[in-house]
Amino acid sequence: MEMFKNLPSILYKYRDWGNNYHKKIIIENQIFLSSQDGFNDPFDATIPFRYDESQLTPENIFKKLYESGKEFMPHLTDAELIDECYKQQHSGIFENGTYWKNYYNEYVENVNKNFGILSLTTKNDNLLMWSHYANCHRGFCIGFNSIKLFNLILGSLGPVVYSDEMPNVPLFDKSGIEGITRLLNTKSLDWAYEEEYRIIKSFAANMAFTFEDETIVENVVLGLKMPDKCKEEVISLLRSKFPQTKIYEATKDLERFKLNIIPIL
Repeated sequence: MEMFKNLPSILYKYRDWGNNYHKKIIIENQIFLSSQDGFNDPFDATIPFRYDESQLTPENIFKKLYESGKEFMPHLTDAELIDECYKQQHSGIFENGTYWKNYYNEYVENVNKNFGILSLTTKNDNLLMWSHYANCHRGFCIGFNSIKLFNLILGSLGPVVYSDEMPNVPLFDKSGIEGITRLLNTKSLDWAYEEEYRIIKSFAANMAFTFEDETIVENVVLGLKMPDKCKEEVISLLRSKFPQTKIYEATKDLERFKLNIIPIL
């Protein structure tokens, strides 16, 4: 598949072992897809749905309105639909840019309600992510087999695009999801250090997926500051539930500002 091209073989998720909800990923084999309102970036998954202005010609606007009307207003006759499209086309909302502002709050609400997002990363040694998402290095980082993880959830999988500017979407989107996926996969350059990949699935907001194949978990890294008691608990669980999973721990490099990920079993 095209989406697997250049895909890292392992994608990681940082978790806090002190959070009972986060523990479910190991204890109950549960992977959770969050909705937009669970993110810490206020711009994340709330980028306005705006079309490329160069495509907003009178002919294209009418064609798009007619295309959408066929789908969302099937009760109208063809003559009624053409009349409605003509009225909207000449309302001025596309020329002055208010077409997306009028529906922005509703759009964000629909994204929040319908799209489930699993945020992952290519790195298991990122100092900031250990601090932000793994309780200041007291948590753990779990590595999944990328293809097995996608086959469990399905949807779309790809890298986040980091940009200074918000993207537009194609006026005519054959897939019906291309534009919204582009918006959900774009973040500010400020977040580029995360090297994020995302699985996005429609109608899966706040939904948990349970995996039975233990080989989906490739490895687990225990945090630099994880208490010994917690380490023993995690190792015991992994030995019994995921015997093939490699276990590592993060240690402090004494010559550079970096973590060393070393095997412990």
